[in-house]
Amino acid sequence: YPGATITDRVVNQTLAGVQLVNPLTGDTGTIAEGKRLYTIFCVDCHGDQGKGDGYLYTSGLFPAKPRSLVETFITSKPDGELYYVITMGSISGLMGPHGSQIAPEKRWKIINYIRSLSN
Repeated sequence: YPGATITDRVVNQTLAGVQLVNPLTGDTGTIAEGKRLYTIFCVDCHGDQGKGDGYLYTSGLFPAKPRSLVETFITSKPDGELYYVITMGSISGLMGPHGSQIAPEKRWKIINYIRSLSN
């Protein structure tokens, strides 16, 4: 968000991890819908299995490899932090904000699907 420092973004992302709780259970229906949404919004960068090997990277259209969503750095983060990153974008700026494109409930469904990738 405009005017925010890196410190502001780190603090806000960390607070989101503490304060935001996923209201949806990770049941099969929610995960299936999350997969459908992931395919629409995430797969081009993060790849089918969430390993950061999506088409935009492997084709050379995006120069930096997107983060793997199945590595410990991500799997150890609380759902609220993932929600914040989807909404506001990553601190590094490599992932842009998707809050205006993806409704809040759909963000939680995507997170449930991402969690299922590492199980």
